[in-house]
Amino acid sequence: MSNDREIKELIELKKRIKEYPNFSDEEKTRLLHEIEQGKTFDFKTGYATIDRPWLQFFDMDKYYKMHNDKTVYQDILEINKNYLKDLAIMYFGSKISFKEMFEKIDETAKSLSEYGVKKGDFVTVCSAGIPELIYTFYALAKIGAVANLMAPNFEPNQMIDRICDCESDTLIVMDKFYPNIKNVIDKSSIKKTIVIPTLNSSPLRFIPKKKEIKLDYVNELWWNQFIKDGRKTGIPKTMPYEKDYPLCMVYSSGTTGASKAILLSNDSFQNSVLSYDPNTLDIIRGQKFYQIIPPWYSTGLNSSIHLPLHRGLIVFLDPRFEREAFVKNISKHNIDFTISPTSLYEGFLDEKLTKGKRVKSFTNPYEGGEPLPYELKTKIEDSLRKMGCDTTIRIGYGQCECGAQISTQTQNVNHPDGSVGLPIPGVTIGIFDDQFNELEYNQRGNILVDTRCGMLEYYKRPEATKNYFHTDEFGTKWSCTGDIGYLNENGDLFIEGRKEDYSIVNDRRIYNFDIEKALINEDDINICDCISMEPDGTSEGLALHIIFKENMKKEIQDNPEKLYERLYELQHTIYDKYHDIDMVPSHFKVRESFPIKPFGKRDTEALKKEKDGFIFIDNKNVLEKENKKVKRI
Repeated sequence: MSNDREIKELIELKKRIKEYPNFSDEEKTRLLHEIEQGKTFDFKTGYATIDRPWLQFFDMDKYYKMHNDKTVYQDILEINKNYLKDLAIMYFGSKISFKEMFEKIDETAKSLSEYGVKKGDFVTVCSAGIPELIYTFYALAKIGAVANLMAPNFEPNQMIDRICDCESDTLIVMDKFYPNIKNVIDKSSIKKTIVIPTLNSSPLRFIPKKKEIKLDYVNELWWNQFIKDGRKTGIPKTMPYEKDYPLCMVYSSGTTGASKAILLSNDSFQNSVLSYDPNTLDIIRGQKFYQIIPPWYSTGLNSSIHLPLHRGLIVFLDPRFEREAFVKNISKHNIDFTISPTSLYEGFLDEKLTKGKRVKSFTNPYEGGEPLPYELKTKIEDSLRKMGCDTTIRIGYGQCECGAQISTQTQNVNHPDGSVGLPIPGVTIGIFDDQFNELEYNQRGNILVDTRCGMLEYYKRPEATKNYFHTDEFGTKWSCTGDIGYLNENGDLFIEGRKEDYSIVNDRRIYNFDIEKALINEDDINICDCISMEPDGTSEGLALHIIFKENMKKEIQDNPEKLYERLYELQHTIYDKYHDIDMVPSHFKVRESFPIKPFGKRDTEALKKEKDGFIFIDNKNVLEKENKKVKRI
């Protein structure tokens, strides 16, 4: 055996086969013999946690060498120490080298130390992707303090709770978000507030502002004064690596309720970025990575800042989460990599935004966070080809609780349509029923993840933490994602939807996402959301909320009867796919937008409470030859 990791994995594999209830004694003997003969990955048992079919696509020498013994700060310093003249950050006309970045990190660490921040303290940071966010994150890691990365769109009581829970007495906030948080400061544990001008690191900072922000309290100061106050302080010692030492808190998206604080460690980040070595990705030092996901999500901080710096890429920053800026930057600045949601990629379908623009080097666009239907993906790629770039949008899947990414499509594998890729090296995915019995390939069930990149806990929520994890009879600690999906024989993962996203119709559980999936490739539908008509999910029928695309809106405006014809057609489309009348909605609401929760996700609970403005079309009509008269309610 080549090393301790390989020995440990094979011992665990043998144990799992010996004790697995679905194998006969003869099958167990055969499988164990094949392992002893070195055929570990040549057989298929039908169970992904044993077969781990994705390993065939990895560089196994690098896979078995994956091992972390550094903090995130130690990592980027060690990896880039011989490339200090190389660019690390680009920001609105500024080009910041690795040398300058490390100097800024040290300056920030000195000022944090001057203001009493020490190992184990929590510092609340409320900022989009700007250079000072990067300096602060790594300076806190250097000291051993924990970054509490709070979103600016939390409600005031949520902000107070998130600050006070971790007893944070220092707040670093971008000026754009300062008005959102200003009125909660004196109600929280914050004693010192540092405000960062958005363009502080750009030559654009010299342009006069239309409206100046005034700091009203004596315990508030601007970033540059904060840095100046620490100049006479010595550079704090770098905290040595400690296994599972806390690094930061990010927040769940709130899909299934209130957003929860997720405590991640240095190992969470490091094990994630180290996994890309065996994945044989074609990454070249000096390429540009466009950071666009907000840093209060782990994808925005880990996959979009720490990963590119770990690989010697240039992090291109623009805090504007806007389609126009997204399309313009990719064209103008020759971006190579990004991770972005579908909504921003759709900017490439807007002729007003793409007119006259060329895209040259955009070879590695990744999508995550939102569904990307195959038809829409193809249209965006066609648009990029017309702009001069023959590229493929690769899709990934992850959760903040799992440290960012769980799976991703890669350059060296031909992934089937609908797949969200293979588990990243070091991650095992299994599909289980509600009793935690593993299911075979292509069977739909609960997605569980065994990852070295996962969270330490939901901060100060022991019951929620306990419910999130499941330890099986083999001692494996699984993260229960709450998602439904399946794996194929190659290990590609397919996401169906959230486990809680169902309605009860005629005493049956109907997954709402199945109805949405039947309509996902309809050309005239922008977004649709299927829910129960009742808040408790026990309605005897389903409601479909729809936002049509502009061309269909115009048709309906010109001919109102077209709407009823189209809704009836959609009923038939759903029935033709499933041949199940209980899965056909009878209530429809055509809308311009969806209600949004403070942390950015669609507010499904608000949708369930809506009672007015629906169109009723009896779903039994699909069983008859003629459409009966429809009526409004």
